[in-house]
Amino acid sequence: MSRLMTVVVEGYIAGGADRVLAQLLPHFQSLRIELLVNTNLNTSILLNQPLPANVSLRKYSWTTPASIGNWAISTASAVMILPRRILSVLLRFPVMVLLFLRFFNYFRKNRPDILFINNGGYPGGEACRMAVAAAVAHGGIRIIHLVHSLATLPQKPFFLLEWLIDRIIERRGCFVAVSDAVAGSLIQLRKLKANVVTIYNGLPIAPPPLPPLCGKPLEFLQVGYLCQEKNQKFSILALAILARQGFKDIRITFVGEEAEKGYMHELTELAKQLGVSDQISFTGFVRDIEGMYLQHDAILLTSIVEGMPMCVLEAMRAGRAVIATTVGGVPELIEHFRTGYLLKGAAPVELSEIWKQLLDKPETLGHMGASAYQRFVEKFTLDAQVGKYLELINLPPLQKIAPFRWNSPLM
Repeated sequence: MSRLMTVVVEGYIAGGADRVLAQLLPHFQSLRIELLVNTNLNTSILLNQPLPANVSLRKYSWTTPASIGNWAISTASAVMILPRRILSVLLRFPVMVLLFLRFFNYFRKNRPDILFINNGGYPGGEACRMAVAAAVAHGGIRIIHLVHSLATLPQKPFFLLEWLIDRIIERRGCFVAVSDAVAGSLIQLRKLKANVVTIYNGLPIAPPPLPPLCGKPLEFLQVGYLCQEKNQKFSILALAILARQGFKDIRITFVGEEAEKGYMHELTELAKQLGVSDQISFTGFVRDIEGMYLQHDAILLTSIVEGMPMCVLEAMRAGRAVIATTVGGVPELIEHFRTGYLLKGAAPVELSEIWKQLLDKPETLGHMGASAYQRFVEKFTLDAQVGKYLELINLPPLQKIAPFRWNSPLM
């Protein structure tokens, strides 16, 4: 009988972590896989394609600290916000204990050989961490804990609890980080002594794309949920700096759904106040994201926090240069001045100066895009990623598998 692998997913916004898992699952055909998904999860990316025949879907609706936290801030009554937040803090530990017991009971009944955790960040989803703690307590389960974004420091009110959970989790299995930056954050901020392996994300290889047109105006694409963390305001402020200097030949298309209520209104109002509304557009959700990359000259990423953004990989595969903030694993993807630009600071004027240079020499984007595609082929293909996971799980490589088709954006 084939080995059973339980995959635990907890998340509330569909994103890169779901995309990575969806691409990996078809390559684990020699395993029986049970996919445990939180009922509150947005599965538009994870379940965009039919699941492989060896994967069964099981949804769990257990209460989590995250769901209690969302409940605490969901009230429209200002009077009730503080009591709800206090209650959510008081309930945090009891809810975590219940999650631990539920997962322990699941492992006792189903006896999986492998536990695969798909965690957005660390600590990330408490269901993910309680699943690992329960697997450690149960014993006999190989644990692979995949972390997609930078770890954060333990919260002071829960420092002792966080320290205890980390010490339990690090006793067995290994952590997989999607970049060296994520791996470093696990070791430096959480003091984890467990084995941490970096496996870069990858994409299916594609034929060499056509170069960008680089006409006037220069067309830039920015992909990601509309929220403070993705920091789309940065790009609009840079546009305004150029506009005040008489340069209006830059356009930006923002692709992504609103993740913070009212943030899109803030962006449109800011653009209106600065006089650059005619240089930006919002598309919302776009299914054919690959086509969007090819319709633009280059890509922008102005995030405050990233682990290893899939939109940068998608841009590289499309032969497009990327201008990005130097955060997380981004410098591991982009070679400054060769495949794009890494912004040194947090001042929009730096981006505006780069745009002025490109308006003078737009052919630079074509050269950078060709180098970006070459770097993608050399280092960031799905085959390379899958090979390392198969080695980690001790699975033989598949002789033949249908290519993974993706037609939905990373939002």
